[in-house]
Amino acid sequence: MGKREIILHEYVDITGQAAWPYMEHIKIQNRDARVGFELLGTWYTMGITARWPQVVNLWDSGGWDGWLERVDRLNLKRKSNNLLDDWWEEAYKLRTGGYDRVLGSVPESPPVASVLAGEVRGTLYIHELTEVRPGSGRDYLAAMAADYLPAAADYGYTCMGLWEVLHHDYEVCTVWAASPEAYIRLNKAADAAAGFDEGTDGDDRLVAWRATAQQYTTRFREELMTPAPGSLTGPEAYEDDTYINRN
Repeated sequence: MGKREIILHEYVDITGQAAWPYMEHIKIQNRDARVGFELLGTWYTMGITARWPQVVNLWDSGGWDGWLERVDRLNLKRKSNNLLDDWWEEAYKLRTGGYDRVLGSVPESPPVASVLAGEVRGTLYIHELTEVRPGSGRDYLAAMAADYLPAAADYGYTCMGLWEVLHHDYEVCTVWAASPEAYIRLNKAADAAAGFDEGTDGDDRLVAWRATAQQYTTRFREELMTPAPGSLTGPEAYEDDTYINRN
């Protein structure tokens, strides 16, 4: 096994409609060398699939050695570390709180280096934070890498990371880069394989994966996230607001 990559996962509760301003504010912080973390991505969760208003941030810590530096700086030194006070004050106007998790990579996870190299891009992200039977997280992620990752890739999904949540033994987190079209193609193929008339070919691999996943999971939930344009894993620019004519 290579060295474990340690990722900070943040759920941030947003004030009103401040998701976009907050994500822009996060990108400013990433450019400050005093922060130490490397921003892998910032997204807002779609209200049609998740709790809102909420933003998700993922940061690379630089492994356990980098995590030591982060913990040390935020421990007793936090009171004297006032170099980012202006940034924090502005951030508090845009958010009300949040919940952080520490993620650890598993051997099957794509390396952070692929993200830093710009190889993970999408206009829509699929974010899974799932509860598993205690102690079965690594087995679940290994099965996902073997059975689901190749199938999802055929529909245009790129795996960003397969992570177990550290400091307890019942959660895993996975993130996939895709597009709205890829997301619909995969779900229509899954429904067709399950017997629904979707006017498309079914893909038995997707149905088989859900059956396999249920051997490990106690609660599965997937949500859609929109990436901040100009971020490492987001598109280069915003899209316009032209709607598809369905008539």
